Amino acid sequence: MSSPKYTPAETAALREQFLQKMIEPVVRRCFQRHPSLRSALFLVAQYWNDEADDAVHHELIFSQRETPDVEAASNAAREGEDDTVNLAAPMAAPFWDPLTTPYVDAWPDNHEAIPVFAAFTREDCHQEMSILEAYAPYALFRRAGEDLSVEVVGQMLRPWLDGVRATWDAPE
Repeated sequence: MSSPKYTPAETAALREQFLQKMIEPVVRRCFQRHPSLRSALFLVAQYWNDEADDAVHHELIFSQRETPDVEAASNAAREGEDDTVNLAAPMAAPFWDPLTTPYVDAWPDNHEAIPVFAAFTREDCHQEMSILEAYAPYALFRRAGEDLSVEVVGQMLRPWLDGVRATWDAPE
């Protein structure tokens, strides 16, 4: 097994940067565009999906509730229906434009997301699983008046992967 790419302190700092620079701006923009939204949950999963076998993927579930209902969002996604539990009335989707939002284009699922978030993902997941089955919550965002509160709720499920190198990045 190769040496880790980052120390635990470095990965903790990188996770904070990911939240502040990539996820939080998207949540803020969506909250501004949709005043009825009260919360958003950022989730991560690791599974093979056409490119790398160790890719770390992400989801954002928005809700008009105090805390998003992951099961409802997962069921709606699986059925291809509107999530009427988290969003009482269908909203214009997507919340952000994937062609202009750096968050969507810049998510490094085959690169830096691996050492930064793999330790917080569930074991043995695959692309055919539902959000509820494959993804683990990492951060909960809530509207706090005109501001935003962020609570890291993720638990390190596989600590041996904290800071691990991506398979393509391992030294020979």
